[in-house]
Amino acid sequence: MILSLRRSFALLVVCLMSLCWPSISRGQFVPGLLTETIPSQAYFEAFNDLYRGEYRDALRALNREARGSIRIGVTERWIDAICYHAAWGEVLYHAGQPALALEQFDQACSMFLQDPKWMLQVNFTSDPRPDASLGRTAIPWGTSTRQFILGDIPETLPIQMGDDLATQNQVAQQGGVLRQMQMWQINVMEIVRATSLAIRRRNELLGPLAVHDPISREMVNKLSSGIAPPNHWSNAWADLQLGLAYAGQGNLDQANSMLKRAERLAGRFDHPLTCVALLEQGRLAMEAGKFDLADRLFAEASYSAFYYEDAGVIDEAFRLASQNRLAAPNPEPNPALDNAAAWARRERFDHIFARLCFARAEEWMNSENWREAASTLQTGQARLGDARTGLLGNWSQFLEARVLAELGKPTAINVLNEALANQMAMSNRMLQLQLADRWFDQQQLRASSANDVYGKLLSDPHAVDWAFRPLETMAIMKAPLDGSFDRWLIALLERRDKLAALEVSDLAKRRRFFRSLPLGGRIAALRQTLESPSNTLSPAERTLQHDLLMRFPNYQDLLKSGRQIQNQLREQWKPKMSNEDQQALSKLWKKWSENLAERERLLGKMSLGRTTSQFGFPQIVSIAELQGVLKPGQAVVIFHETAGDLLGFLVTDRASTSWNCGPSGAIARSLSQFLRDLGSGDRNNPINEKQLESTDWMESGQELFHALFDGSSIDPDSMDELVVVPDGLVWYVPLNAIPIKLEDRTVPLTSLSRIRVVPTMGLAFGHAEPWRRVQHSSIIGDELVPGDKDDTKAELLEPLQTAMPNLIELPDPTPVSTPVIASLLDALVVLDEFDIDRNEPLAWSPIPNAREGHDGELAAWLALPLRGPQRMVFPGAHTIAENGGKTSRRRGSQAPPGNELFLASCGLMSTGAQTILLSRWIVGGESTMQLVREFVQELHRTSAADAWQRCIEVAKVIQLEPGLEPRVSLGNVDELPTAEHPFFWSGYLLVDTGEPPLPPPAKSDKEQADKTEAPPEKPVPK
Repeated sequence: MILSLRRSFALLVVCLMSLCWPSISRGQFVPGLLTETIPSQAYFEAFNDLYRGEYRDALRALNREARGSIRIGVTERWIDAICYHAAWGEVLYHAGQPALALEQFDQACSMFLQDPKWMLQVNFTSDPRPDASLGRTAIPWGTSTRQFILGDIPETLPIQMGDDLATQNQVAQQGGVLRQMQMWQINVMEIVRATSLAIRRRNELLGPLAVHDPISREMVNKLSSGIAPPNHWSNAWADLQLGLAYAGQGNLDQANSMLKRAERLAGRFDHPLTCVALLEQGRLAMEAGKFDLADRLFAEASYSAFYYEDAGVIDEAFRLASQNRLAAPNPEPNPALDNAAAWARRERFDHIFARLCFARAEEWMNSENWREAASTLQTGQARLGDARTGLLGNWSQFLEARVLAELGKPTAINVLNEALANQMAMSNRMLQLQLADRWFDQQQLRASSANDVYGKLLSDPHAVDWAFRPLETMAIMKAPLDGSFDRWLIALLERRDKLAALEVSDLAKRRRFFRSLPLGGRIAALRQTLESPSNTLSPAERTLQHDLLMRFPNYQDLLKSGRQIQNQLREQWKPKMSNEDQQALSKLWKKWSENLAERERLLGKMSLGRTTSQFGFPQIVSIAELQGVLKPGQAVVIFHETAGDLLGFLVTDRASTSWNCGPSGAIARSLSQFLRDLGSGDRNNPINEKQLESTDWMESGQELFHALFDGSSIDPDSMDELVVVPDGLVWYVPLNAIPIKLEDRTVPLTSLSRIRVVPTMGLAFGHAEPWRRVQHSSIIGDELVPGDKDDTKAELLEPLQTAMPNLIELPDPTPVSTPVIASLLDALVVLDEFDIDRNEPLAWSPIPNAREGHDGELAAWLALPLRGPQRMVFPGAHTIAENGGKTSRRRGSQAPPGNELFLASCGLMSTGAQTILLSRWIVGGESTMQLVREFVQELHRTSAADAWQRCIEVAKVIQLEPGLEPRVSLGNVDELPTAEHPFFWSGYLLVDTGEPPLPPPAKSDKEQADKTEAPPEKPVPK
């Protein structure tokens, strides 16, 4: 009796409290009186606005609906918010705002995670049944080959809101907040669709970061714990969401299994989300290289989406199908495009219509029907609407650039550059790098995971990148990513993986070079692959070269005829020729130039397509490969500038070490003092006898040595050859003059070791291409030759001319651009002065010719014919080193120091140069002439590093003649000095790849064991 009274009292309390329970509201409406659908009708209209290309209307509507979504109590939001945030994110995604889109998709998934088992509260009042009327609808663009039964599922189902009676009794007895129990009608399937969309887009936007994302991991945990009634047909919807979540985590087998199960309700009926399952299976098949399977799945996804009126999946299915077909080995046109476009036009889905037009336009481009391509492209662009400023509009701009380039319009490059700049802001990969950097700084991405993430995000483009994402891939190659590379390095150094860190530093330098090139090095990569001698290519590159030449027979024909013309020119170009012969040769030059221009045009065309390319220059080498070619006594020192510090690495044949040189500011002060003490403090002031007698440079030089090498355990006295990969300010360091303090004396480093420099570690040891026999060599200019009279200049030039084999003069006037003529030279010496501008490092002319303009600049040398002189000497280059390493305030530079020498070296070496002697400051005069002559003469007998070391020793005993030394100002001296002072010989930078290494002989197991057990030779890194 007492228990019964207690129960009755509890029920009375419940009834009384229900009058003041917290309300569940949407806007100003009372939940029980809601007549709108959940989600709202405005939500569905917003999707229609999206696919009509009316992005702004869609965003306004979704913003309004998200703010007015159902709230439980004051702040807690309900599951309908999933739809609004997912749709909002989808519009932002197409608008090219991936960061904002991700925020909305995050919100949608967070809403789901608040109540992941909400489907257990749904009252599934009826089971699916066949929908005969739906199956009679004809698909405008194709016919399904699947066996299926279209299911009829109620559009809305009741869901329980509030507490059931048992819970109310418990709250009444124990306290707490009571929620009135109600049954609402909601569109269950639409909430599942929105959740699936949010999961799918987050996977795409996060890429390799998804496995490290807490929301993504939590989604897998919650979805795998059972979110639908056991043994119920709605588990197909649960399987769909779990399959998508598995795909984002890289669990592809589980993903495919779940997605396959999600195709049918209760194993029988297709349903409105079947298309999503088919679409994701198609995407996974495409990324696995199963192009035929993917094509079928995308088609079936579009058919199923048509039956259930899902315009979003139709749009996505055709987008991915176009990518898939164009990436296939033998692309074929999609016969469904025209009929699908006609359907989209009837339905006023301008967004989808434009996409289908662009897909057809690209197919016309592949079939060389540029007139139809241009017409179809314009038809689609006319219907873009708000999509013009989004992803779709930017893609159309890229296609427009392709058409303009094919038609030879000069505006093509401007349109293309604008598309690339826009894509950087819209790029998923850029978003992923920004997130990775932020997570790493916040320690959300740990060092152990950062290597894997950055390795995927910063690697060279793969074939799939060019096939699926050509515009984004080019945009990424043009983007400044030094900060991301720095964090990758930090992560590896924190894990004490210095060898991997060293390899990453080289990747960062390569990327810096690619960024300076047109299209991020895309054209250069194709040019290197197609034009390089096959014996210099790796097996993969040779295969790619063969495939490209087979795919582009016109290029192969031009290449063959061009080489024939080149051989004719090489044979007919003689030092002394009659006027008649020169005229005939001039015609041949022009014919070859036209051939090169046509090949360049084809390269540009290839670069804008989906053709695979590999970045073969500069080469990539592993530390193991580098140590395999190093001999005892050889060492490679690599410097790498980060945003904070200058890092150093030392590699010998047996060991390696790394150290931190500290901030560049401290090194800059030591370097500036060293340069001033050497006499290179002001390019306009000569050096006097007091400076020549001073030894201050030894003190400041030792300070600079310690700043650069403390912590390296380097032992210069044990080294025969030192190869240096500079970075930043180190490019200005006169390494040859660095004083080394021995037990009994102090000597310049050059007295102990041969020294050469390379811009990247991969170039440290020789190309496979052998030295060419010198058939043509040339001397350009005479500004550095002292003397006011021609006779005096000629007399001083004669020894150098004698040392140059097969000397020849360039035609004057030149019938074609100097880069074309220089490609037939094997050796080149330039005796004119020029500046290498830090802001425009590729804008100087290796062969000065004022009449030529931009056509003679180094940037033009990087184009065809590509193969230039193998040996180049530039004693007339000006750099900031001749001003003590300081930039003029009036000519401030935003470019990092040393970048101009790095890019100049890479640029020249990419044209085939293997030895480059380049001045950091100009000395000029007779001493320079003798030094250059000695170097050129020795090059034919020994390696460049050995030749330069010998030249320096010869220079030290050269008697200076003040009247023939423009940078020397001597007073009354009893004895003329020699050129022993480092000012005369340490300003030259020897960039040299060394001799091509011979493969080491095979070693027995015993020899390998002996080497492992033997004590290490110096230098012994710590």
